[in-house]
Amino acid sequence: MVSSDYYIADNSDMEEKKLEAARNHYMSGDYQAALKLYMSLINTSISYKLYHRIGKCYYKMGDTSKAEEYFLKSIGLEKGENPSYIYLGNINYKKEDLKKAIYYWVCAFAYKPEDENVCLNLATSYFSCGMKFQSIFYYEKYLKYAQNKGESYSAVKKSLDEYTKIGNDFLQKAKLSISRKDYKTAIEFLTFAYKNIPTSYEINLLLGTAYLAENDNMHSMIYLKQAYCIDSKSIEVLQMLTSTFINLGDYTAAYCALQRILPLVINNQEEYLSTMKIIKELNSTFDEQSYIGHKEWGDNYYRENNFHFALFEYENCTLLNDRMKEELKDKIDRIRMFINPEAYIIKTSMEKGNRMYQDGNYKGAQKYFTKVIQLSDPESTEYKLAKSRV
Repeated sequence: MVSSDYYIADNSDMEEKKLEAARNHYMSGDYQAALKLYMSLINTSISYKLYHRIGKCYYKMGDTSKAEEYFLKSIGLEKGENPSYIYLGNINYKKEDLKKAIYYWVCAFAYKPEDENVCLNLATSYFSCGMKFQSIFYYEKYLKYAQNKGESYSAVKKSLDEYTKIGNDFLQKAKLSISRKDYKTAIEFLTFAYKNIPTSYEINLLLGTAYLAENDNMHSMIYLKQAYCIDSKSIEVLQMLTSTFINLGDYTAAYCALQRILPLVINNQEEYLSTMKIIKELNSTFDEQSYIGHKEWGDNYYRENNFHFALFEYENCTLLNDRMKEELKDKIDRIRMFINPEAYIIKTSMEKGNRMYQDGNYKGAQKYFTKVIQLSDPESTEYKLAKSRV
């Protein structure tokens, strides 16, 4: 038996030298030279990072078409923590494709929510689209994470402070009208309050309540859904949503609202049994295909970058048809990351930090605990634990 030995040359040192040289050219502003070196590695060292670096060179040289091509190739290899999303957002914003720009910036926010520039870009872009709820949501994120407390920060903070004051003034007037059962006037005041503080749970809840009292179920549903997006554990909101859906003849949506109530009343036997009774009554009003309308609504909201409402409708699909749980799992997980990436990052950072802390790697642990402190609420258990260990 004849055996042969094959010799494979190790070019890793040479590639590392090229990468270092390319980085130096890029940092000195010689993007053409950097690009040439990066392109020479494309057949041997293909990676999402290499595609990203090539895209950055083209971006700096003003060739946004080629830059976009390579940023998309980079994302094709790595859809998670990829800085190419930020540049794709910038490119599409320059092309005046605001929907795409928002989508890519949201993808960037999902893995790096503390990026103040991304937060500000999203806030102003959503505002341009007339989506005030989302706009204020990201302005608040921008104020939370901004390191540069310059003119932009001061202007945004001043505006939000003014909005909050005006909104609260109208809220108090609305409460007085509600106490008199003057719901028409209350709605007028609350509408002004909402325009100033659209992310307020209380304002959305009271608008839903007032419209319901006026038998305007359509408007009531809109604000109650938004209140639910702010606080998904509110039994009061879900009960009122159930009523509006039934009044509108949307029995599948009412069924889903009741299914959301069940785990919240598990320790209240009377409430649990009465909820189950209505669920059984509604169960006979639809079949396995009834989720399709909710799927279409979810897709529409997703295309419009209204991820809060998209999540609501996709979750309805999974409550109506078990098969949709697997089909929509990745999309639902992705939207949850879009809406609240901090929760996932805090959890994983705490786990990694604790492991390193227990192993005596305090320097490594500090990096993760610092991330928890940056992203979490100062009143949260995670914040206090991370703070004590740092």
